[in-house]
Amino acid sequence: MKILAVACQKGGVGKSTLAINLAAAFSLMESFQNPKDPGQILLIDMDKQHLSSKTLAGGVFGSGRGEDENELTTLSQCLTGRTPLPISAIAQKSHLPENNENNNLHYVPSDFQGMEEAEHFLNSDTTGQFRLSDLLQPLESIYKYVVIDTPPDLSIMTNNALVAATHVLVPIDLQAFSMDALLQTIAKIDEIRGHPRFNPDLQLAGIVLTKCNLRHSEERDWYELLKRDYEGYILSPIAFRGDVHTAQSQGKDIFSYKPPRDPEAVASSNLASKEYAKVAEEVKKRIDRN
Repeated sequence: MKILAVACQKGGVGKSTLAINLAAAFSLMESFQNPKDPGQILLIDMDKQHLSSKTLAGGVFGSGRGEDENELTTLSQCLTGRTPLPISAIAQKSHLPENNENNNLHYVPSDFQGMEEAEHFLNSDTTGQFRLSDLLQPLESIYKYVVIDTPPDLSIMTNNALVAATHVLVPIDLQAFSMDALLQTIAKIDEIRGHPRFNPDLQLAGIVLTKCNLRHSEERDWYELLKRDYEGYILSPIAFRGDVHTAQSQGKDIFSYKPPRDPEAVASSNLASKEYAKVAEEVKKRIDRN
């Protein structure tokens, strides 16, 4: 089981969008590679805004699907021990991607109030850093890929994700203060790797430039600088495109919003679809070989 944490200290970099579309792409790739028995994908939403789990639930929990956020057992209850149920028992099947009949993408429901309480609980527990790692161990035989969407900070929730993960992917835009956020995130990754009790085997899967416009000379300069300073880690860039925001407003991943004509293709001719599919392929290759 490969566990990919999508983490960045800065908000507004498209982290949840990236997590959603990576999970959707992995789901499609697995379905095409092995249609009779595709690998199962799980998205875990550690961000109290719970945008990614809302999207995989159809926009809002209970949106025409008979589910209510207040009736579902959520991740926060597992983190605090308020439920004896394992994560595998509370994971829900997503209707996304819409062009995938295998329904091999699952998500763990999250909630704002519960995650706030869970954060306080984990901060007061001497073993709080390891809670998610302990919860994920029984999933080894169930899921092939787990994608963790983290909050836009370096809190106990992000620490939990990094301690549990096999790999970490850092999305970053090319705006003011972005380099500071990247350095802080890399420093946190090094801290987790440098502590023998945390996660010395954690690997950096790559750095993804999001919402970028490389036609602007300043962003191009930053891009070239990053390629030089983080040689081998900079993945294909993702441009700022309106279709991504429209897809989100409709509660869809980009592959559902702009489905391909070829039933066995992940991406359509849509540029946003192509870019997310390319990054997903690059990430999948990197985490599969390590």
